Amino acid sequence: MDTEEKADVSSAATISSSLMEILETHAKMETQVGEIYVNFAARFGQNPELRALWSAMALEEGGHAALIRAVNKGLFSGVFQAKAFLLPVEIIDSLVTRVAEYHRQAQESPSLDQAFRITWELECSELDFMRELLVSSSNLTELGFPTNIESTDKHVGRLRTLIQQYATDEGLRREVKFLSTERSPQ
Repeated sequence: MDTEEKADVSSAATISSSLMEILETHAKMETQVGEIYVNFAARFGQNPELRALWSAMALEEGGHAALIRAVNKGLFSGVFQAKAFLLPVEIIDSLVTRVAEYHRQAQESPSLDQAFRITWELECSELDFMRELLVSSSNLTELGFPTNIESTDKHVGRLRTLIQQYATDEGLRREVKFLSTERSPQ
């Protein structure tokens, strides 16, 4: 093997190692988000609509984490053939910090408005973008995994409705209403 071939193999190994670390970090964040939603479902469990929303979202996040870990195992065994979709480390680090802060806040008995704000920000975060990149650049179907775990739009639509119904934070209500109007078909 000549020097150029060794450099290519080393570079590919570094990308695979970096990708594996990012996927594991992403899976951990999805798990934390699921824990946040479990906390909210328990905290606001006296309201069946809110409990159902956050329980379903927690299960979805658990599914996301399992999917990402499965992909990572496929990558590790050489089955997964991803395109290079590494996000800048600063974005990933920022997401890790935000999710950890939201997780901390979720354990401190947040108000309903705070819970809605955290949920809205998480659902509009780069996590979904990262997951979509993963699905679009992978061979998940070949690995036998569903790529259409419950539609995020369904949960976000339900979240929008419940924010409008129960939130007292007018800024959040305006933001949700604006984004709902902006995304509606004309």
